[in-house]
Order: sequence, then structure tokens, then C-alpha cells
Amino acid sequence: MQDATEEQAQAIATIKDACHRIAHAMMTLQPAIAKLSDPGVRSDLYETVYQLTAQVESVKKKVIRHEKGDANKIL
Repeated sequence: MQDATEEQAQAIATIKDACHRIAHAMMTLQPAIAKLSDPGVRSDLYETVYQLTAQVESVKKKVIRHEKGDANKIL
């Protein structure tokens, strides 16, 4: 049985890895969106991808702050 610190370290590693994989996968969206013919759809998709990227970055920052012991401080 893992102790709490090992469990937490594994959880942090899992979250960081997932964020990295999500960000990497999202990099393929920009060139694909650029090939769409409808400017309105492109604009909406770019905005949505931007928001998704911001949320993933927020998760990464929060887990890093938690890892450093600063979880209660406002970003």
C-alpha cells in the first residue's frame, strides 16, 4: 500500500502528464481550423481552442502551486 505522499506524488505526475498530452494534441487543431472555409466557424473555433488552452494551463498552474505547497495562495 502506498503512503499518502507517494499517492499524492503519483496524482500530481498524472495530472501534469495529462495536461502535457492535451496541450500537445491541441497543437494539431490550429492548422486544421485554418483550412476551414467559413470565417465565422474558424473564428468561433479559434476562440474555443484558446479557452480550452487557458483552462489546461490553469490546471497545470494550480497543481504546480499545490505541489510547491502554495495551494491556498491566489494566482
